[in-house]
Amino acid sequence: MRDLIEKALKMGFTLSFSEEGGFSIIRLLRNNQVVSNCSLGVGSFSESVEETLQSMLLDAERRGL
Repeated sequence: MRDLIEKALKMGFTLSFSEEGGFSIIRLLRNNQVVSNCSLGVGSFSESVEETLQSMLLDAERRGL
């Protein structure tokens, strides 16, 4: 997980982890603008956060962000 956070920071992103309406939310931001976000099901945050973050970073790389 730490590797992914460091990778995001090196790419110029900020990460936001929050909970809204009972769902865990991960947001990838650049210049305070949301680049990508994902909501995780109830109770699944700890099991899927690393996989989800990796997917979001790969998508950002593919889009050239």
